[in-house]
Amino acid sequence: MHYYCSYITADKKDEWENLIKNHFASGFHQSFAWAKFQQSQGWDSYKIGLFDSQNDRLVGGAVILEFCFSNGTNFLYIPEGPALNYKNEDELFWQWKALSTAINSIVKIDKNEKTTHIRIEPRIEDCPKWFLHQFEKAPINLQPKYTQVVSLQDSEEDILAQMKQKCRYNINLAKRKNVAIREIKKISNTDLDKFYVLYDQTRKRNHFEGKEKDFFDSHMKICRNFSKMFVAELGDEILASMIIVYFGNRATYLYGASSDAHKEYMAPYALHWHIMQEAKKDNYKEYDLWGINHTPDDEKHPWYGITRFKKQFGGHQVNLIGAYDYIIQKELYADFLKKHEA
Repeated sequence: MHYYCSYITADKKDEWENLIKNHFASGFHQSFAWAKFQQSQGWDSYKIGLFDSQNDRLVGGAVILEFCFSNGTNFLYIPEGPALNYKNEDELFWQWKALSTAINSIVKIDKNEKTTHIRIEPRIEDCPKWFLHQFEKAPINLQPKYTQVVSLQDSEEDILAQMKQKCRYNINLAKRKNVAIREIKKISNTDLDKFYVLYDQTRKRNHFEGKEKDFFDSHMKICRNFSKMFVAELGDEILASMIIVYFGNRATYLYGASSDAHKEYMAPYALHWHIMQEAKKDNYKEYDLWGINHTPDDEKHPWYGITRFKKQFGGHQVNLIGAYDYIIQKELYADFLKKHEA
């Protein structure tokens, strides 16, 4: 098993994206577009491919984000990656050895700039044993560690049957009350403004920090090739809106918002069901409802309400390993945790 690494240039973009679209441990966070979007949010990015030396075939790698702090330190982050063979620990060891050697070329170690750590967050459910000798569990996961996933490979009847009875009732209730679902084909500034009004209501209602409007503006412009916006309407009034990401075999509910008014119309239920139906028609294999709480019955958890809501749609809970850190500067890493993640 011999590997070498090289930067993924624009001419290798399609080959890279085809690889990660079919990689079980990866997803849209490893796409070129997401890296460009993150650059608009203050991150730098690097793209390193892992190649099989015998045939020069691209077999893995990572899109690596870098965030720099004003004190001269930075850390590297690989969301939904790196894309390696996690099913074979021996092969994984050599792949990571080659990739980590390449990553060292972007690690800063001079007196003016220092890299504290490399954080990885592959989409896997079991941590490779030897990882525990090189990585430490990060105190904070930057992506959801637990998520609810609905298989779209079953029939519509079977998908509905897996839902809670109350969920099916609410989907039918919204239909009886003439809640209409629409995809916004060409998203205008006015559409984004309307989404953000609902998002701001949702943020305040559920007491989370949330994103600024320009975050969504940038996302829909840069990631428009794999993102769609849907709305649930009652006449001319938007009751709920969602941004869905489509990548590989998975449709992901990434951002959602709903109005404080007319909650009795159950618009979010109808909206999710419509999106599942459309994703199924387009041959996506699963619908990822994104983050949930590990223990759904914990009423004190801030995600209790949203977890209870998502669980109604059936499917199964996916328990990922979360974020792990490869520490480079031990003392500076400790300072980073104290300042940013205590």
